[in-house]
Amino acid sequence: MSAAQHAESVATGVGPAGGGVAARTPMQIAGARLRRDRVALAGAGFIVLLIAFALAAPLIARLTDHPVQYINVAAGIDDQGRPVGIGVNDYLLGAVDLNGHDMLVWLAYGARISLFIGIVSTILVLAISLVLGLVAGFYGGWVDTGISRVIEILAAFPFLLFAIALTVVFGRGHLWLVIGIIVFFSWFYPARIFRSEILALREREFVEAARSLGASNWRIMRVHLLPHLVPPAIVYGTLSVAVAISFEAAISFLGFGLTIETPSWGQMINFATQGGLYRLEPRLMFLPGTLLFLTVLAFNLLGDGLRDALDPKGGVGA
Repeated sequence: MSAAQHAESVATGVGPAGGGVAARTPMQIAGARLRRDRVALAGAGFIVLLIAFALAAPLIARLTDHPVQYINVAAGIDDQGRPVGIGVNDYLLGAVDLNGHDMLVWLAYGARISLFIGIVSTILVLAISLVLGLVAGFYGGWVDTGISRVIEILAAFPFLLFAIALTVVFGRGHLWLVIGIIVFFSWFYPARIFRSEILALREREFVEAARSLGASNWRIMRVHLLPHLVPPAIVYGTLSVAVAISFEAAISFLGFGLTIETPSWGQMINFATQGGLYRLEPRLMFLPGTLLFLTVLAFNLLGDGLRDALDPKGGVGA
């Protein structure tokens, strides 16, 4: 078989005699690439374990007999100046703070909080950015100008400072306020990406063909253009979850996130810094910090793997 015939058979999935393997869809090709990316698969594996850990939080609390708001009756510090629950009272990983909250239980419930905030905020961000990016890129003119100006204004705001100001005004502890802040300051980044994609696609032949057949603008956007935004949306969504989790942990660590009764990895790191407890017990900062680091890293690795797998320029046999 010549080199040209081999290349054709690889691209189509059909051998020179016409009998060979059936042609693969772009998603099948992307799946094959992703399965060969061990780093991305490792990230995905960790995420699956994290989800299982989060779902098991009520079971862990029941097995340890330490509800999430359980407070040790001997709350305080021991003879060595450490938080109670270090190696006593059936605390597998010790206590979170001087009140004696169970570290293992708080880590599990903290995973639930982090994943909920990350996934919900990402879904809302993608929904808003897909609609506005699609509309701005397709219609152009004053619609595009208006949406672009709003994006530029929001991008000029200092994200963290404005978020802290909002939590001061409305009070900390509102889960949906944290999600709202993340969404408000995140939707315009992917919207610009989607707008650029649509600007490049709206003059393509398949769009002109749809117009000539009498397709409405709504149908063209929904049927012919929106599917082209799915791969970048999947990649950005995976990376966005990591950003949202990091942001929640950051403002909780600074004392402007969720209430102190709410399990949060950032909150747990904050507790470790109070009175220099982390010097006596480094695990108070190490355990939640490591879990936060690995979670963000796993989502980033999976996002990078999805980007490479969904890249049409990556080569069919890649």
